Amino acid sequence: MKTRKKTSLTLRRCPAEVHDALKKSAVANHRSVNGEALTWLQKQAAAVQKPVTGKEAAAILRQWYQSLSKKDHLEIAERIEEARQRMNDEHLH
Repeated sequence: MKTRKKTSLTLRRCPAEVHDALKKSAVANHRSVNGEALTWLQKQAAAVQKPVTGKEAAAILRQWYQSLSKKDHLEIAERIEEARQRMNDEHLH
């Protein structure tokens, strides 16, 4: 397993309510404020999704498209046509 280099981080002008919430959370979780801040940051970093490539997006869309029923396809086509008609009508007036 590859070990990652640890980097120091300094926060300035932290709003009091954020600092208070961090302290309360640290006490509740039996951590230091620094340890709790790292936990918060790690959770946020894990929640951030990596960008989807074009190939991945195409596969997702293909899977979604195949999951639709014939009725779904017809309804979507009707809604698209209605939207196109509304847009045309708006441009004519």
